[in-house]
Parts: sequence; structure tokens; C-alpha cells
Amino acid sequence: MTSLKQLLLSFFKIGLFGFGGGIGMLALLRNECVNKKKYITDDDLCEAVAMGQMLPGPYIPNYCEYIGYHLFGYRGAALAAVSLILPSFLLMLILSWFYLTYQSIPGVIQVFRGIAAVMTSIILWAAYDMSRVLIKDIKGLIVFVFALVLFLVRFDPVLTVLICGVLRLGLDFQRGTQRLLLTVPLFAFHFRTAFSLTSIFLKIGAVIFGGGYAAIPFIKNEVCNVRAWLTPQEFLAGMALGQMTPGPVAITATFVGFKVMGIPGALIATFSIFLPSFVMLMVLVRVYKRISHNKYVMSFFSGIKSSVIAILLSTGIFFAATNWINLPYGMLGTLALVLLLFLRVEPILLILGGALVGLLVG
Repeated sequence: MTSLKQLLLSFFKIGLFGFGGGIGMLALLRNECVNKKKYITDDDLCEAVAMGQMLPGPYIPNYCEYIGYHLFGYRGAALAAVSLILPSFLLMLILSWFYLTYQSIPGVIQVFRGIAAVMTSIILWAAYDMSRVLIKDIKGLIVFVFALVLFLVRFDPVLTVLICGVLRLGLDFQRGTQRLLLTVPLFAFHFRTAFSLTSIFLKIGAVIFGGGYAAIPFIKNEVCNVRAWLTPQEFLAGMALGQMTPGPVAITATFVGFKVMGIPGALIATFSIFLPSFVMLMVLVRVYKRISHNKYVMSFFSGIKSSVIAILLSTGIFFAATNWINLPYGMLGTLALVLLLFLRVEPILLILGGALVGLLVG
């Protein structure tokens, strides 16, 4: 039987090694929670993805919060978010201090190149492995191909997921009708600055759809243009660290908060950007539990399952074009993919190996 402690340790590990943005973390999340520990099924994971995609804010914390709620209720949801975000928060604090003190972080870019090559392989492997489980009929294949085309031409991912749900409804119930229900509903010192930080990141977390990357230009406008808390060069450094460190890209908020108010500011900014989607998810989950056995709802989510596989595959294709362009990293990525497909090597070991190769190749 799954214990809360085991689940939280798994999320902590994913947060610690979850390079490659949201899709890379999704691949690791599936390997840990579906393949290895069997906390949930692929169907449960797809429900988590569907819920997370429908809400604003970073996606991966939404997925983990859903899984935590599915297994342990509200306590599981809250602790899941903390366990996932804590490693990247702590690492970002350290790197933020290092950069703002010395204006450089040697070795980080080289390590990331090796990790990126391996993460590409992990994403492609996850797409293949998931397709064997979830694409069960010609309708699922049709929705998958349709979603893959939309993702490859860079159509809006949230709309693609929703359209795929509707497409599957149309394939299953050509004469039926459907109704989609989306229910969305400090520190005593430096109070004004703390309040500004809170309001900025609450606002961004509440209204920005499209995951952590979509929030970046809005954060830049608020902290560079409106308030001049960071210079453009400092913000670019913070954004780069958010992409290079494990965990959600929105952890860039930690860098901003640290620059403005030190550790208290980092805590405020991080908490505020992740809070809105958590609250909305808890509302949406309650609604979904009441209607989940409806045949139209089940059909809609069946279409989303095919789109999730397309998300993984299309992202892997884009990453391969970027991360495997240099021969050493292309060879590394290809080797990692072969090891995953045929020997089922633990992905985290490959990530560590990729980091080492990145340092050696430079």
C-alpha cells in the first residue's frame, strides 16, 4: 500500500532531477509513479494532465497536486506541491546568491547541455511506452495523429488538448451533444514590497495559461519595466537559471523574489505563483469527481489521453532538433534512447551520466 511518505519522496526526486521543463518532468513523473512505484495508472496520469492543462500557472505542480489529492486528499495535494518544488527552490536560492554575488556560474551551461541531450531521449521513450498502453483503437490513433500535427505546427497546446477531447467525443457520439464544464472559480518588514511581490505573482499565477514559459514575459514586464527591480541582464540570468535547474520553469520567481527581498522575498514569490492553480485545481477536482462516470466525460478524457502522447512525441522531436545537433550530444542522446528502450536503464542514472558527459565535452 502506498504511504504518503513514499509518495512525497518520489515527488522530491522528480523535483530534484526534473530537467527539461514540464514535458521532461512529465516523462520522469510517469516513470516514477506509473512504471516503478505503481501509485497510479496511465489513465490516472492522463486525468492529472487534463486537469493541469485546463488551469493557469505551471503544469507539473498541477499534475502532482492532482495525484496527491487522488491518493491522500487535500493534505496529499498540498504536500505534493511542496515536495516537488522544494529541490528547485533551494537550488535556485543557491544559484541566485552565487550569480548576484559573482555575476557568473561556471560549468552550469556545460552540464545542462549533456542533461538536455539525455532528457530528449527520456521524452521520446516515454511517448513510445505510453502509446503502447493508451492507444487501443483506431479512434485513439486518429486523435493522436491529429494532436501530433497541431503540436508540430506549434498550435496552442491548451486548445489542442481540449479540441482532442471534443474530437474523441465526436468520434464516439456522432449524434450526441456534450457540455464541457470548466469551473474556476506577510512579513511585517518591507510590507509594501512584500505586498507588491505577492500581488504580482498571485496575478500571474492566476491568469497566465500555457505553463511556466508563458509567464516569463509577464514577469519581465512587471519586474523590469514597471518596477525596475531587475535589470534586463539580471532577468535573463534568472530565466536561464530557471531553465537550467530542475523543476518548473516558473521557479524563476524565486530568483526575482531573492533579488528584491532576499530569502523572505524568494518564499513570497514562489508561494504566490503556485498558489492560484492549486486552489483552482481543488475546486475542479471536486466537480470532476461528481461527473467522471458520465459517458461523455469519459469519452472526452479518452481523447485527451491521445493528445498527451502527442505532446511528449512532438516535444521530443523539437528537442532532438535542438539538443542533438552537435555530434557528441547526438551520440549521447541516441545511446540513452537505446538504453531506455532495450535495457530499461533508470532515467535518473542517465541524467547523471549526461551531466558528466557535458562537463567533459564542454
